[in-house]
Amino acid sequence: MDILESIKTSLIDREIASKQEHRHELLTNGERKIISTLREMLNGCDEFIISVAFITEGGVTLILEQLRELEKRGIKGKILTGDYQTFTQPKALRRLMGFSNIEVKLLRGKNFHSKGYFFRKGDIWDIVIGSSNLTASALTTNFEWNLKISSSEKGELIDKIFSEFDREYNGIEPLELKGLIAYEERYRDNLVVENRARRESLKDKINQIKPNYMQREALENLERIREQESKALLISATGTGKTYLSCFDVERVKPKRLLFLAHRKTILERAKQTYKSLIKDKTIGIYGEDNDSDYLFAMVQTLSKDEHLNRFERDYFDYIIVDEVHHGGAKTYQKILNHFKPKFLLGMTATPERTDNFNIFELFDYNIAYEIRLYEALREELLIPFHYFGISDIEIDGELIDDKTAIKNLVLDRRVEHILDKSRFYGWSGEKLHGLIFVSKIDEGKEIAKKMRERGVGAIFLSSEDSDETRERVIEQLEKGEIEYILTVDIFNEGIDIPCINQILMIRPTNSSIIYIQQLGRGLRKYKDKEFVVIIDFIGNYEKNFLIPIALSQDNSYEREGLKQFLTSGTDIIPRESSISFEKIIAERILKNIGESNFSNRKNIEQDFRYLESRLGRIPFLLDFFENNLISPEVILEYKKNYDEILKIFTLKYREDRLSELEINFLNFLSTHFTPAKRVHEMLILKDCIENLTFSKERVETILKESYSLSNQNLSIENGIKHLAKEIFTSYSVIKKYPPLLINSNGEYSLNSEFKRSYMENSYFKILIDDLISYNLSYAKRNFISSGENDLILYKEYTKEESFWYLNLDYSNGYQVSGYTLFDESRVGVIYITINGDRYDNTIQNAEIIRWFSKTGRCLKRNGKLTKEGKVAENFYTLHIFLKKQSGDKFYYVGEVEKTISSREIVNKEGKKLVEYDLKLKKRIERNLLVYLTNSN
Repeated sequence: MDILESIKTSLIDREIASKQEHRHELLTNGERKIISTLREMLNGCDEFIISVAFITEGGVTLILEQLRELEKRGIKGKILTGDYQTFTQPKALRRLMGFSNIEVKLLRGKNFHSKGYFFRKGDIWDIVIGSSNLTASALTTNFEWNLKISSSEKGELIDKIFSEFDREYNGIEPLELKGLIAYEERYRDNLVVENRARRESLKDKINQIKPNYMQREALENLERIREQESKALLISATGTGKTYLSCFDVERVKPKRLLFLAHRKTILERAKQTYKSLIKDKTIGIYGEDNDSDYLFAMVQTLSKDEHLNRFERDYFDYIIVDEVHHGGAKTYQKILNHFKPKFLLGMTATPERTDNFNIFELFDYNIAYEIRLYEALREELLIPFHYFGISDIEIDGELIDDKTAIKNLVLDRRVEHILDKSRFYGWSGEKLHGLIFVSKIDEGKEIAKKMRERGVGAIFLSSEDSDETRERVIEQLEKGEIEYILTVDIFNEGIDIPCINQILMIRPTNSSIIYIQQLGRGLRKYKDKEFVVIIDFIGNYEKNFLIPIALSQDNSYEREGLKQFLTSGTDIIPRESSISFEKIIAERILKNIGESNFSNRKNIEQDFRYLESRLGRIPFLLDFFENNLISPEVILEYKKNYDEILKIFTLKYREDRLSELEINFLNFLSTHFTPAKRVHEMLILKDCIENLTFSKERVETILKESYSLSNQNLSIENGIKHLAKEIFTSYSVIKKYPPLLINSNGEYSLNSEFKRSYMENSYFKILIDDLISYNLSYAKRNFISSGENDLILYKEYTKEESFWYLNLDYSNGYQVSGYTLFDESRVGVIYITINGDRYDNTIQNAEIIRWFSKTGRCLKRNGKLTKEGKVAENFYTLHIFLKKQSGDKFYYVGEVEKTISSREIVNKEGKKLVEYDLKLKKRIERNLLVYLTNSN
């Protein structure tokens, strides 16, 4: 029985092979969040019971998608919670009561502290008991311990658990509206008292506001820049405290006179209040009201007029701050900035990426003081968490809405009803809905807003056609709760501060990951009674839906495997309490697009090339893409064989610089065969030879030890030399045309004289070679520094060629190797396993045990002697295992085999003999990779 073997593995001997799903497990919020396991169990169950002391709205939101699916399938559930200290939120109970398949009961007047989750699948119960309530923090970030075990429904333990549960549960009536209303009254009364205490505490804290960790770093950077420069740019995600940061810096500098510029009155008023709360020794006022103040806060539109601007001498202000400075290219901004010459100019923006060709970076002499992007802000709790739901848009004649859908179909009554239905279902934090909807076209937005109003829903569409006064009035209506939704095309991508927004609906295709994050960011600012923001993404059959995981993961490298993993493990990857949910059909559609889309194209590369060019104030190179988390150099070099070809397309500067045919071959050899480097050895050897002309093992060993903490590297160094000298993989037709980079003369290695001449005499060739070496060293150092046992890194991707290379195996046909190769002389074996392969039933039994099958026609012994397959059974080889999910994917290295647990000769369904093995790994496969490899999507 599977469950019995799993119990033996868990409690008797961890080396016993058994299925992962039934083994005991400690659930914590470590590399995987507890909610991810609970979601898995909900998805696969036939019945569920939740018995927890506290339930919050955020906790329920985390499992909404799973509860919706269970309701569709008719799976019954019971939920028991208590009213202890009125911690459980009534809105959470109301959400749960809305499901037809769930019975909710509220235990009153007892110190109810149980925390248990129970899921039945067939005749097996999975039990999770520990410390976690159904709250967002408990299931994502808190230090929690929960034990997961499995039991037959006839087991003694499950019988005792349900006896205890039933004793409480059966004695209570199901929660009904009348009981919920009574509890809500108690909850509100207690909330009033708590809020009063919170406000008093907040008053004390206001006087003690200090810079957080990120702000302290930014302030130190500003001080360093000020020593040599007179201007700097601060890039900080919306809601991360840009204004407070500027105020902290002003406190340090103590300018005699300050000017703070903004383009909206509301931003100006809030900034003024922030400064007043922290700076007590200066007069602070709005220009036009208190013109004699030491620190003036002025509207750009006002101050740019001659009658106002000419009142001030050019050096009147010591310090000028420009908020939302991405508008700095406008004539009004330029007029002001050209007029004044302050001692220091600080620009602040969340969105430096512009589409109007104005270079914000150049305006500030490319002095970037600090960047606080979305992930860092979420991790540091500068923003509130978000719960993202990627769901299906409507189908028309059996087809999902796509990029070309006509307006008449975008505004169908049933689409409006679909939008409203999903908005209500996935909900929002707090009592009132303050929603923002992004649409694709002006006509679409106007018509949907009209149809919403016809249904009694307060909704107004805003576009660039509306005046600032109209926008401010409508925003005020949303803040006051007089309307529920503002619909817009793109005017709220940036520069608008509406902290109350607690739900964002995307009913438009995603064509830019940058704009996507700008739109999502509208709801992330902290606000009273707002614990999180709900993001509902109505995803059609859009060509670029792969941009959604790119945007949400903040991984702009376009590396396929990472994007695929994000779709299955996004909640674990994204910081803290935020969560990601995709409908299964949507995840499958995006996965398909990721697999089929050509990321290595001119448009993608040029977009990031131009951005870097504007940011750096110079032509970017491969290292720049890597350091700025933009499209991967690996993807760039799939488009063209070397970076010279890229520069010839995108720049004029190097168009006349020429490379000889030999130099191109040198460059191609390094670009295609050594890039990206998955260990540092080859690049260090090449760099050492360039600097010293001849190779010195001692010098390289010293660098490896001092700079990379790598010792005993003799084999890897020798292997690296042989690769650079083309003494390994010599039968590769693809590298025959390339000249060796090193020359072997009686065992002494030196730089190829032709390469040396080109490097010394052709400055352009030198630039390209130095860039390749710098990029490869940086890439390997960040991603592939080993512990020293071998040069392979657990859970990283490798090709078959690379696996031989980094195991220091002299094998001349790496690309053509079959499923496994065994070397008797070195007693090393390399095994490649495809989990969803057609020919074999290879499976991951659990995080430590792989079931693997030999080639057909193989046996353990032949003529009384062990075959290679028999030697595997006898643990003769050190085996290295590489796994991939399906054909076309890359292999992940999951480590060495500790030992072969079992082996047997079998006959497959085609009647052919082969050997079946259970191989136990030395280290458990990390959880996120395990989920990705075993997930049916």
